Amino acid sequence: MAEEKENSKTFYLIVAVCAFLVIGLVSILKARETEHLSYSENTSVQQEAKLYEGVKDYNNVFE
Repeated sequence: MAEEKENSKTFYLIVAVCAFLVIGLVSILKARETEHLSYSENTSVQQEAKLYEGVKDYNNVFE
């Protein structure tokens, strides 16, 4: 019985540590995403057309 309680405590400790790590990593990723989005600018249609000017289409659509 004592061994089962010890295993249960260990399990809860592992779950708590993993949850703490996941919450921390998600918050770091969210902060990085917000930082990245603040760097982006609104682009015009002409700028996007120039960017995708030489891109080939690989959709395998036969007409």
